[in-house]
Amino acid sequence: MKERLLKKDDVKDLCTKASEQWETYVPLEDIGRDTHFIKLNGKNKRLLLDRLNLDYESLLVPPKVIAFPQLESLFKFQDGKIIETFKPSVKRLLFGLRACDVKGILFMDDFYKRNFEDIYYLNRSMDKLLVIVGCKSPHENCFCTSTKTGPFLPLPGSPERAKFAEFDLQLVDVGNEYVVEIGSKKGEEFISSYSKFFDDASKDDIEHKKQAKRQAEEAVSLKLEFEKAVKKFCEDKVSRRMYERIAERCIYCGGCLYVCPTCSCFNVFDERKSSLGRRCRNWDACVFDGYTREASDNNPRFEKWNRTSRRYEHKLKYDYLVTGMSGCVGCGRCLSSCPVNIGISQVIEEVTKA
Repeated sequence: MKERLLKKDDVKDLCTKASEQWETYVPLEDIGRDTHFIKLNGKNKRLLLDRLNLDYESLLVPPKVIAFPQLESLFKFQDGKIIETFKPSVKRLLFGLRACDVKGILFMDDFYKRNFEDIYYLNRSMDKLLVIVGCKSPHENCFCTSTKTGPFLPLPGSPERAKFAEFDLQLVDVGNEYVVEIGSKKGEEFISSYSKFFDDASKDDIEHKKQAKRQAEEAVSLKLEFEKAVKKFCEDKVSRRMYERIAERCIYCGGCLYVCPTCSCFNVFDERKSSLGRRCRNWDACVFDGYTREASDNNPRFEKWNRTSRRYEHKLKYDYLVTGMSGCVGCGRCLSSCPVNIGISQVIEEVTKA
């Protein structure tokens, strides 16, 4: 599919127009200059878009929150009857994603339909358009080139990736414009629907795109032997002593897991007032003491090092063995959020040097 050109000056108008047909989410600067994916809503869309930031280094909270909220009501109940509360599915446009977060979204999609189809998650995630804006200034803790999850994703049919599309549109910054790569039929249809915002890319534009991609990859300074680490985890060649050293330092706040784009742990609880109640779920973390505690009060992972091993082996062993995909997308959020400066990148470095 032939690349197109989108002027940066037209991005806000495109998002405003698209929001008439799509529930549109874009990265906006918020309090403290943190960037979040926020829905364009109401009559003040243009005012919201004044805070649009497509050059962010990393979102504070990954966009998985759109389909997997930190706290959600699953259903209500009254007098022995269940009252469903989830809304009909709508078309969602996620504009301005990073490549690593798209990989995280695809990972979560697979998880929530693999063994049991979670209607609450899938209802929010089933009909979406994923638009990547490639990262040109990666965060210092990012190692996406090692995990092969960024700063751009390969086009379908390219030597790096075979037949399926992992994105719908991918934008490459070439100055005052973006070169737009089309990754799916849905992306092609989107461009056709909003054709007045897109022009054909010239040969010079394509060459500038290739150069911009090379520069973005070179800007990722943290390089790891990721595949070697995954192999060691899969072959059970990681020592218990390493987990014990991490456990001695970790304060088990769960912050690294809350900001991880592939963590899916949750707790379920009921709350009730008079005869009306509701069932909710909220994010949880496998490193917490109570996460695996059983009704008998037995806890198979009472020791801290055991919970530590669960976390890293889940990401770098079990996810890979089950799906062929690692649960780590190289975004570096875990290290950025950790108050005691422990990141999965440091664990990978230790494993590969052992």
